Amino acid sequence: MVDIFSLALTHALLALAAWRLLLRDDLDRDPVPAPPPAPAPAPALGLPAEPATPPAGTDPRPVRRLIAEPRDHA
Repeated sequence: MVDIFSLALTHALLALAAWRLLLRDDLDRDPVPAPPPAPAPAPALGLPAEPATPPAGTDPRPVRRLIAEPRDHA
């Protein structure tokens, strides 16, 4: 008897929760999307474009790569 009661009670509470969720007003409404950002202005003629900035926390100096040069281990 207790098993049937506990199953019926939990299923009834789940059905009640589902019913209340389905009756919400905001269930079928989508939020208004944000307007797209304005495009960046074109650079003026004769002026160079600004260089891209490196990501924060990185070294802005160029990386020098060496081509397999032997090292002296003296």
